[in-house]
Amino acid sequence: MLGNNLSIAFCVLFNRFMMPLDIFQAKKIISLLFVSIFVTWVDAGLSVAQTIEKDSLVEVIESESAPDTLRYNAHLTLGWEIKSVEPQKALRHTKQALDIALKMGDKERIADATSNTGVIYWQTGNFDMAMDYHLDANRIYTNIQDEAGIAKSFSNIGVIFSDQSHYDKALEYFFKALILHEQNNDTRGMAVLLNNIGMVYEHQQSYELAERYHLRSLELKQNLDNQKGIAFSYSNLGLVYQGLKDYEKAMRFFVQSLEIREDLNDKREIAASARNIGYLHLLDNRFDESEEYLQYALNLFKEVEDKSGLAITFNYMGQLFLKKDQPLTAREYFLRSADIAEEIGLNRMINENYTNLAKAMADLNDYQSAFDYQNKYIALKDSLYGEETRRKIYELQLLYDREKKENEIQILRKNEQISQLSSQRDRLMKNFLVIAIILVLISLFLLYNRFLIARNANVLLEKQKKEISETNSQLVELNHSLLEQKKMYEDLNQKINHSNKKLKDSEKNLREINATKDKFFSIISHDLRNPFASIVSFSRILKRDILNMSKEELQQLAFELDKSVLKIDNLLENLLQWSRTQTGKIKYKPEYIALHEIIKENLNLFKNNARDKEIYLHDEVDDNLVVWADKNMADTVIRNLLSNALKYTNINGKIVISSYGKDHKAFVSVKDNGVGMTEENKKKIFRTDSLHSTYGTMEEKGSGLGLLLCKEFVEKQGGEITFASERNKGSEFIFSLPVEPSEIADIHDG
Repeated sequence: MLGNNLSIAFCVLFNRFMMPLDIFQAKKIISLLFVSIFVTWVDAGLSVAQTIEKDSLVEVIESESAPDTLRYNAHLTLGWEIKSVEPQKALRHTKQALDIALKMGDKERIADATSNTGVIYWQTGNFDMAMDYHLDANRIYTNIQDEAGIAKSFSNIGVIFSDQSHYDKALEYFFKALILHEQNNDTRGMAVLLNNIGMVYEHQQSYELAERYHLRSLELKQNLDNQKGIAFSYSNLGLVYQGLKDYEKAMRFFVQSLEIREDLNDKREIAASARNIGYLHLLDNRFDESEEYLQYALNLFKEVEDKSGLAITFNYMGQLFLKKDQPLTAREYFLRSADIAEEIGLNRMINENYTNLAKAMADLNDYQSAFDYQNKYIALKDSLYGEETRRKIYELQLLYDREKKENEIQILRKNEQISQLSSQRDRLMKNFLVIAIILVLISLFLLYNRFLIARNANVLLEKQKKEISETNSQLVELNHSLLEQKKMYEDLNQKINHSNKKLKDSEKNLREINATKDKFFSIISHDLRNPFASIVSFSRILKRDILNMSKEELQQLAFELDKSVLKIDNLLENLLQWSRTQTGKIKYKPEYIALHEIIKENLNLFKNNARDKEIYLHDEVDDNLVVWADKNMADTVIRNLLSNALKYTNINGKIVISSYGKDHKAFVSVKDNGVGMTEENKKKIFRTDSLHSTYGTMEEKGSGLGLLLCKEFVEKQGGEITFASERNKGSEFIFSLPVEPSEIADIHDG
């Protein structure tokens, strides 16, 4: 996009500076340059967001574990999204979606994939293949009684007939689709069909009808906020006003359409808008502006492989050069347009090329060829715009209007029936009211007589009523008192339950704290004592015998002393890290990190230890693996897992560290063929109340804190750690880290 826009702008500057410039022309050139650069920046911003969405679809497609439904949706969606940019690639995706649907046996998905494939074939100008696919889709939609799908396939078939100038057939299918959409109250589908019908009338030069349909379509699209559809309506209204020779109004609609399509980054439709603006400049005899826009449109149509767009634009270029008195160049453009139009069956454009070639050949004084082309034009025009075709179109319009009026008459009849039923109901209500009034009068008379008889009993009843009322008042007060007591007991019970819960939580925390304390004391009293005892012993030997020791003995003693110091350093580091996690003093600082670099550093760190035990370290981690994690935490996890693997692997053993991606996470495996673990020991892993460790293959001793640290750090970063182990066969620890930011809460200092 950037190359095309800048090329247009700089070519204009170069051509214009070869001749005298006035101020107005210079301003126009500079404006065009800045517009080109601005459009490029907008395209670049949109492409970033679209790339992210496309990458996620590609990830689903390439995933072997993804279910067929997800892969089908990914292929179909990606094919539809790129159909105006990479049509051949889009075709491959929709056909792969069709293959998946056929394997699933899902008729609705088969029909949808078939329909989308037909649309892409139509875009590239392969009308025969497009028609085959749309007819197949219509057959399937009809079998499964999907009215929305039937209407869509009718509309697509009508579009192909319209492009091939079979306007009577096009309108037949458009009206059938429109009736289905109206019956289902499908506003979006109605908007599309009204637009298509308007285009047919515009091609027939029935501009008043075309304007009426396009304005109805535009109103529906604006209510739906369908920006892509609004752009189509603006473009088609521009063509209507162009036909009415209201060039100012036409240009206003073309520019509005182009602005929306640039925002949507739809290259195919941007090309169509640029072509329309270029042709309007041609009609207004502004040849330089016309050539710039038409050449820009040609480049985009070539990029998206739109044969129909190329045929029309080549024709417009030919008309431009014909007006510029360059008939030889014009003839070349007309012939290129005619070749493409004949290839794809674009009859209206074939006829346009015949009449224009007749003019070009006449200008070249080849009157015989001009006469032949004119005869071809007249013959084809008669078949395209003959009285029979116009009659059929008129009949279809009358048929649609008549069906619409019949529907309205049926509605009026139903309203009349409802009105008659309402009148009958009113009469019945009046009769019922008269009878009711008579019955009420009779009842009142009887009640009055009974009143005279019952009046004497009312005094007694009033007394009884008073007594009952007093009793009810007492019962209400008693009930109120009981409710208050019940509420008080419930509140008390709730407080007791809350207190019990707090006591249980406190008990649990105390047990964990006690276990932590015991572990600290165990480490300090036992795990630290042994390496310190070794250091004390080595230092005494040095103090006592350093003058009598050989160089080899000193080196051996220094090696053993270094091992003890490293043990203490590793133990203290793990102890410090674990204690900081328990007190919440470790800050979680995630960033994008190359995990393989950390793994390589740790492999170099343990290289000497592995060489001492003759253990083979094998690195199978992806060099491009990037995760969203805390670098220090990730380093601690890898260091501890490698240290444990070396500790429990026999001489001449093997340790493999590998990786793979799944569900937006990176998984890292550290696998050895060492001593493994018993079932009893496996149950003690990752528990603070029973921290457990065993001696390594060379009597190395650990504290059990390393794995606990690994679990803490992995889970703090939104991952998880698992393991599998079998006695005398080895162990495998697998942990995961996210590859992108998630909703995990940040960890701050406590």
